[in-house]
Amino acid sequence: MRLQLASVLVALCVVTPGRAGADGTLSARGVYYKERATRVMQPMLDGMFDVGSRGVATAHFLVDAITSASASSGAENAEPFTENRYEGGFGYTHELGSVITEHIEGLRVGGEAKYSKESDYTSVYVGARTEVDLAEKNTTLGLGVGLSRDEISAASAQGPSMPTLECSPGQSFTACSLTVKALFASGSQILSKNAVLGVTYDVSKSDGYQSNPYRMALAEDGIAPERHPTTRTRTAVAGSLRYYIPRSQTTLIGSYRFYRDNWRVFAHTPEVRIYQQVGRVADATVRYRYYVQDRAFFYRDRYTTIDRGTNPFLSDDAKLDDYSTHTFEAKLGILGEAFGAGGHWSGARFEGILSYVAQGNRFGNAIIAHVALTVPFDY
Repeated sequence: MRLQLASVLVALCVVTPGRAGADGTLSARGVYYKERATRVMQPMLDGMFDVGSRGVATAHFLVDAITSASASSGAENAEPFTENRYEGGFGYTHELGSVITEHIEGLRVGGEAKYSKESDYTSVYVGARTEVDLAEKNTTLGLGVGLSRDEISAASAQGPSMPTLECSPGQSFTACSLTVKALFASGSQILSKNAVLGVTYDVSKSDGYQSNPYRMALAEDGIAPERHPTTRTRTAVAGSLRYYIPRSQTTLIGSYRFYRDNWRVFAHTPEVRIYQQVGRVADATVRYRYYVQDRAFFYRDRYTTIDRGTNPFLSDDAKLDDYSTHTFEAKLGILGEAFGAGGHWSGARFEGILSYVAQGNRFGNAIIAHVALTVPFDY
């Protein structure tokens, strides 16, 4: 049975409302993150633009204003340390249509690029992806690849000179590199008029410097800069199920993600969300996410010795220890129409998100606040 994808996905997915004939949207967002020793304020701009009848271009720009009293950020003697990170990116997706066989209902190809810069870290990312619609558009399959090249230094260290980093055993320089290659696949299947199943698979390999240039590992015979392995292979598989209840205009969403890597970190992430449409002009979502992981094979709270022969790897990264988090989130979205706005502003979306994260590690609990305004436009 052929289903009308547009109506099903609008009902099942928590997304910005339709553009009402507009050729693009602009979004202004602000995120505030606060935990025990770190605060992040992140303003960002996002744009989406139609290019002809088959293309869609996207662009974004953001600033991370990070204030931290943690030594792992370059702070000395717990004095607050401020760092700004700038990121810009763009992407393009093109609809090719049924150009290969009659069984393909739709074919899309696209690419994206991102560049981010801060005083001690530079990152360049490029990626490409493709999606196909099959079985009368009831099935969608996607495949993508990504490549990033980063450069890390200790330029933010408070001292008379920049420290050198051990990029690999026995080799020290003022800056080190990190290369990440990624492959990701996805699939979605319409099970019925009101249910959609989704699956994803991701694998990536990181080669290069993966330590924090400011963290020191503690041992019984002294302290030393942390030494992480220079290769890390990560894999993750996830599944989700969305079910729409027409009578109450409620969408129930459940998902689960399993992660593992060759540092012997295993993680489980179940999540549930309830999305509720409130009349024509508002929607509300509540979300709960649980995360739990095992510790990396080389992580210790305190090492016996810093001697490389005994301990080739050292770490003070609490996120390589075993820990768990609980995330509670509430979101409210309102259309401009609710305030009597006309024109493009009637379709504008105001959104607010508040999250509380209970973290079972030394970072302490965190609060995240997110506000956004998305406005459709013609050009």
